[in-house]
Amino acid sequence: MSDVRPTKDDEIDLFEFFETLWDGKWKIILTTSLAAIIGVVFSVVKPNYFEVTTTLHSGKQSVFLKYTSLNDLLKNEGMLYQASMIPNGYIFSNDSVFKMFIAEFNDYEEMVDAVGTSDFVQKSIKDLDDDDKQRALIDFAKAFELKAPSKNEGNWALSFEWHDDLEGRQLLKDAILKTLVNIRNAAKENIDVFATAVDTRNSRELESLHNEMSLIENKQMGRDKKRIQYLIEQSAIAKELGIERNKLDPNGLTQSSENGISLSFNSIDVPYYLRGYKAIDKEIELIRNRTQEQMLLSADNYLELKEKVVSLENDLASSQLRDASKTIEIDNPNDWVEFDMALADSKSQRKSKLYVALSIVSGGMIGVLFVLVSNAVRKRRERLAKA
Repeated sequence: MSDVRPTKDDEIDLFEFFETLWDGKWKIILTTSLAAIIGVVFSVVKPNYFEVTTTLHSGKQSVFLKYTSLNDLLKNEGMLYQASMIPNGYIFSNDSVFKMFIAEFNDYEEMVDAVGTSDFVQKSIKDLDDDDKQRALIDFAKAFELKAPSKNEGNWALSFEWHDDLEGRQLLKDAILKTLVNIRNAAKENIDVFATAVDTRNSRELESLHNEMSLIENKQMGRDKKRIQYLIEQSAIAKELGIERNKLDPNGLTQSSENGISLSFNSIDVPYYLRGYKAIDKEIELIRNRTQEQMLLSADNYLELKEKVVSLENDLASSQLRDASKTIEIDNPNDWVEFDMALADSKSQRKSKLYVALSIVSGGMIGVLFVLVSNAVRKRRERLAKA
């Protein structure tokens, strides 16, 4: 049995392959050059974007020292934030302000307002309706991100991708400053709410105390009327019996019997008219001439209630809270968080070399394929013509 050898058409002739490429070198060079030109034009025409990143920190503790008294006041009033005990409370410090900043910035409202001032953005959305404009503004705003720290990094980061490095920095800075102003306004409103709450609480307590004091006053007036009526009757009896002056012998209230047994008499059991109508009438006169304040001094719990009323009427908590509110209102919030756009890292997203390199490779491959296919077609036609 004879060996089957491959025909010449089935063999790959490397010399012929490279000879074909060499013969078509100008075609390959032409397609490669055209592709390179296209790559250069694309890299120039394609809008460039910059990725900018900078760190963000909470403000220094020294910036918030002026609000130490505010936090002390909130603590005294039971309004200071405590995660476990008073979760609905409030605290004004560098940490709390930084948390408020993160929450406020992440709602994109300030960033939407900022990007809306960009000429580039305005031109991009000018032909859209109102709803589409708002959606487009939100999409532009989302190009600016506030990134939480990773496990390896302890700082928050602000980053964005924008076609204009300088404009992007300015838009981000504007949004940050506007966010801080909104935080300041919200903080002022919160303190004003607490001040109003203190006033309302004090008003209610004062109203309750005044009601209690009114009840005490009515009770004391009733007691005095009852006492005067009793004294009038005792005076009448003394006058009827001709007892003008006190007939009671204090030493006689306690007597000893002959067998040494002590006989004690309770003064309550002794008729009151024996004191004489002179003393009784004087007591009636004194009771009737008492001022309201003198009358209430002998009432039970009156002095305690009076002290509470005076304390509430002189409570400075609400006025001190409003003073703190004014301090917040005139404070410059730019130092409440720390960032520096001048120190931000900027990276151009334009990869011109990569585009040109890919174009050259693609053009070369297209040129090689074109030469090989053209050569194969030509040879096939020649074989068909000979046949």
